[in-house]
Amino acid sequence: MLTFIGHAGFKYETEESIILMDPWMSREGAFDNAWYQFPPNHKLGDEMREIITKTSKDIFIYISHEHKDHFDIPYLKTLDQSKINYITPNFRRDHVVKELNKLKPKSVEVLEDSKKFSIKDIDLFLFIDDNELNRDSGLGLIDNKTQTTILNLNDCKIYYRIPEIINIMGKITIFSCQFSGAVFHPVCYDYPVKKYSEISKTKVEGKFGAVKRILEQINPRIYIPAAGPPVFLDQQLFHINFQDTNIFPSPLVFKDYLTKEVPKIKICVPVPGTNLISKGATIEVSHPVNNYEKLFSLDTLESYQASVQDIFDKRKESLISYAPKTIFSSLFEELKSKLVDFELTHEMDVILKFSLDEITGKAIYIDFKNLKVSVDSIDSKLVSSNLYEISASAGDVGRLLDGYQNWDDFMLSFRHKLHRSPDIYQVAINGFLIMEKEDINAFCSNLMKLENQKERINVEVGGTNYSVDKFCPHQGTDLSSGWVEDGRYLVCPKHRWMFDMENGGKALETDATINAVDLDGDGS
Repeated sequence: MLTFIGHAGFKYETEESIILMDPWMSREGAFDNAWYQFPPNHKLGDEMREIITKTSKDIFIYISHEHKDHFDIPYLKTLDQSKINYITPNFRRDHVVKELNKLKPKSVEVLEDSKKFSIKDIDLFLFIDDNELNRDSGLGLIDNKTQTTILNLNDCKIYYRIPEIINIMGKITIFSCQFSGAVFHPVCYDYPVKKYSEISKTKVEGKFGAVKRILEQINPRIYIPAAGPPVFLDQQLFHINFQDTNIFPSPLVFKDYLTKEVPKIKICVPVPGTNLISKGATIEVSHPVNNYEKLFSLDTLESYQASVQDIFDKRKESLISYAPKTIFSSLFEELKSKLVDFELTHEMDVILKFSLDEITGKAIYIDFKNLKVSVDSIDSKLVSSNLYEISASAGDVGRLLDGYQNWDDFMLSFRHKLHRSPDIYQVAINGFLIMEKEDINAFCSNLMKLENQKERINVEVGGTNYSVDKFCPHQGTDLSSGWVEDGRYLVCPKHRWMFDMENGGKALETDATINAVDLDGDGS
């Protein structure tokens, strides 16, 4: 039996084993108390803990990646570690493995990509995406006794690998993947309301369309939209929940979309405690309440917020303990240390400006062209036409520097403001911000490897044949499995970057290209 336990979490139970997947159950939420599970699942977390304590079954817990809405260390610490066998991917960055070993569990199984790991009658496969800027995995489960096959991709956007996965696993019975946004663009950017809504709408439509294409390809018996969206209970972020348009659509809206687009596939919007039981050729769905849709009502958020107010009160006490001048100096040293290993083969004529809300007269400037960090006035002449700005409170940066969160957590906390001019995505700047300093060198090496890949493929777009770079300049995805939109754009299957074939293969709103060459000669 498969049970949804909230967000991207599942429990699969047989007569002999229990497998938990990404249990995010704690009252602390994630990303320094910024994200919260919705609908709430804390009581179910208590039940899971009791089950683990009392059961004689073998317990396995799969951790897909290190994002805190999947890797809930506070909750894991409350479990009986003597019974638990952890399963996690063999990433280049071994942070998850180190943290799991600190818990002193029964075992930590570190698996390679697509290699079979058997638990009695169950075969497991991890499908890994490890490219420095993105580190994630999906889980394939085959129950040889019931002939149930489950593919849980959670956040892992390896859609281009679906044919390979099906070849390994066979027909997929139950499929789950993320359908909601989970990034700080455009949430943290200072866009006018209209532009913010337009960007959000485009992202949501792109995400919906990408999942629809995967469903058409997999054709599972049932699809479970999961891995978001969260809600934001910190008063500083609370307004995000009520925006007319953003990148966090309701799963009920997504269900309506899929019902029209792929009517032959059964869609199950789960709530914590929803059970799916395979019975021959059918899958029975049982919700813990009759009117489960009410659990998604935003009217419940004020009471939810009140239930964790003690956590925010404690965090507020921590925030005011940080001295802005001290944090400014510490931030300067941190950014300086991150720049030491930031080496690329191409020149970056861009400046990153980092300011603290409480320090009004000056900011920290990172000059990537000359690889220098300096402090200057807030309206310094150092500013170039290519500028990326970030600002945050001294308290939030202080908690980052003190280890309450890492750089990726900080960026996903949404407790910062961003502005970029021109308004285009730059892979290198994004990597510099989200990487830990010990990972900067590996990130740069991977980026240079992508830039130096010269393999080409031929594609037909709008009736014209083009030669283009085979790999997306974002994260190296093979564009052979991309698709065409509007008769002129080649779309990457992973993050839906769009490349304009009528403009030399340049990406939209991004400083990148796949160097398209018209093979027909005249573009007609």
